[in-house]
Amino acid sequence: MKINVVAIAKSEKDCYSQICDRFMKMSGRYADLKSVDIFNSKVIRAQESGPEHAKRIYSTLFETWLSKGFTIALDPAGKKIDTEGFVSLLKDRSETTFFIGGAYGHDIDFLKRCDTVISLSPLTMSHKVAKVLLFEQIYRALTILHNHPYHK
Repeated sequence: MKINVVAIAKSEKDCYSQICDRFMKMSGRYADLKSVDIFNSKVIRAQESGPEHAKRIYSTLFETWLSKGFTIALDPAGKKIDTEGFVSLLKDRSETTFFIGGAYGHDIDFLKRCDTVISLSPLTMSHKVAKVLLFEQIYRALTILHNHPYHK
């Protein structure tokens, strides 16, 4: 199983990335987990141009990843799911790609092109915290799928 997490974010070595790295390492026995952070001059210029333009640019930067298996966008207005629902998103899939948008979120047309859109929580959180939560839930789902006791 391959799992990709693609985010509009700066790659930084901080306490959040250390936690993500830990969950990625633990997940490695069950899946090939890849994290890709995209933050370049296009993102910087787009964010300076306003929300709608920025969202369109984020979508173009995600374009090549839309063909990578089952695609899941994270969005506050997405479907609310519990852990069992999250597990079902990964079950029996050879490749899954998650998208974490930039500061302005996702373009509506991009969301329509994804296979599903979910919300990790109704709470507002930073992208770094959302990424930690996503990696923990991926690990939890993988342990459930492989009958490991972590999730108890």
